[in-house]
Amino acid sequence: MTPKSGSRDAKATRQCWECHRRRLVCDHTLPHCKKCQKAGKECPGYDEQKPLQWVEPGKVIYRRGRKNIPPKTYVASRTIQTVTSREDPRGCPSSTKTPPTDDVLRDGSDLRLALATWEPVNKTWWGRLAVDCEEKVHWEQAFQTAKIVEALGKMSQRSDRRQLERVVRGGLRREASEILRDAKDPLEKLKGLLMHMQAHDLPTYDYLSNETSEVVQAVNYFNVRLIPQVIAAGEMAPNPAMILVPLQILHLLPPAVHHTFVCLALNHFTLSVPSGTDSVVATNNKLKVYRHRGHAIRALNELISSDKTRCSDMAIVSILTFLSMELSNPMATDCRAHADGLQRLIDMRGGLKSLISEPQLTSSLVIYILITNLANTCSPPWNQLALNAEDSLETYISDITPVYSLIFPYTLSPPALFFDLIRINQLRKSASASLLLYIDNPAHALEAQEILARIEAFIPEDWAQPGAHYDEWLLIGTIHQSALAIYCTMSLQSLGVLPNNLEMDAMRSAHGDRLRTSLTTAFNSTRLSRFVMWPLVVAGVEAGYRSENVRRWVAQRLSEMSRDLGTSSPLRARKVLMRYWERGLPDWDECFDRAYVFII
Repeated sequence: MTPKSGSRDAKATRQCWECHRRRLVCDHTLPHCKKCQKAGKECPGYDEQKPLQWVEPGKVIYRRGRKNIPPKTYVASRTIQTVTSREDPRGCPSSTKTPPTDDVLRDGSDLRLALATWEPVNKTWWGRLAVDCEEKVHWEQAFQTAKIVEALGKMSQRSDRRQLERVVRGGLRREASEILRDAKDPLEKLKGLLMHMQAHDLPTYDYLSNETSEVVQAVNYFNVRLIPQVIAAGEMAPNPAMILVPLQILHLLPPAVHHTFVCLALNHFTLSVPSGTDSVVATNNKLKVYRHRGHAIRALNELISSDKTRCSDMAIVSILTFLSMELSNPMATDCRAHADGLQRLIDMRGGLKSLISEPQLTSSLVIYILITNLANTCSPPWNQLALNAEDSLETYISDITPVYSLIFPYTLSPPALFFDLIRINQLRKSASASLLLYIDNPAHALEAQEILARIEAFIPEDWAQPGAHYDEWLLIGTIHQSALAIYCTMSLQSLGVLPNNLEMDAMRSAHGDRLRTSLTTAFNSTRLSRFVMWPLVVAGVEAGYRSENVRRWVAQRLSEMSRDLGTSSPLRARKVLMRYWERGLPDWDECFDRAYVFII
């Protein structure tokens, strides 16, 4: 290293090794780079040979490249054709907007100020992938890595709490502006950022500054593979909650969410790989899932045990994220404990009605509503997840009606049928309680007949939305009508609320034939095949009356759906149905003798 001649201040002739690693333009300041000092990094100097660096045991910094192995580009053909068609005239995909970060502070103004100037990393690269151009794929992967490193460099500056406290305490407006890349009220925004970190005792995530971190790789997996697939499949009903996750907000999330992200990504990858894949890969991923799942449970325990964070928005979101992961985790044992604990936290915050109207929680709570009601259909009537205990059923339905537009993209179920599903669940619970007390309540039979009459009166042709996808809307409406009619008939016959006679058997059989025919057509549509999980399970229960060929068809479809969706729920449903078929007793409560949750 030699200083530059002819300049007032001596300058180095090469970049420092840290700026070179982070792909930044070094300022060549001697004896150490000022950019490294501002970023909280230790400048390794300008020597021709990179100095030795101490690495913690088990931490991987560099990985040796493997020769003669083509890049993993098998997902490009499934995502590019559909995702790129959703770009707006400016060439930016509609899903690349920076998602609103959950505000766990009560007023939310400080955190919104802190996040107001954050610009998302340019994600339009995944819309330009070419399936048949290997050289361009290599270029895109290099471009992706550079963007990740750039984002992590910005995040490392914003996540160093000691540096932020020093800037705020000293009123250093210029440095605050450089950190936030904004000259408008930078100190106020940094104060909001610090308040958020202090309110939830968030640690300093040093490992997030490295692009080889499993958390960073998991989020990148979501943005590159998972989210584009979901967006492409949701063409008929775009889901506003499906957005790319900016790397810049990772240090604002609790550790439980970080580890849950890793589990979700690893489970999806392991379950979606083609059959016959090397078992070593699956085994290694399972070990990682065990480790990160344990870290997530430990972090959740710390979050809930603290009076400061127990009932916070972040605690609710963390538990719900973990619950969603458990539904797709093949190693999960009992998800009901997480759901019951989450319901207690919701009750401590004033109930579902008071929380569902808060914007930072709405998109998360609609998933909980969906999980709760679909789980109750696959559970014994006496062991259902509680709704709002203090409110009546119709009050509960009126509370969730305004947000059903956010539930709809997950199920594509007509609203009237979904609300009747909730009524059937509640009727099963009430009839079971009366049965245990040896009380014969005629009102239950009347209510069951009214619900069944409404289901039969539903006309899919009137509900189907006109346009290019009219036939598919008609098909999904028919599927949900027949599935709900079978669920209503078989589940209430198990409790003696509806009679077991020839008329009921004929109606169930007709809907079973119609449902199976409609499902066969739906599996040929890429826009519908991801949304028929629950109707397929209903068809499997009704297959207790059918031949072995019908049961084999249901089992095969569930196995294919598990691989397509990257979740273990279909495999779990297949196992329950096969055990039910072996008993040879067609009955709804005979199939679901304990609580299950089958949802994508």
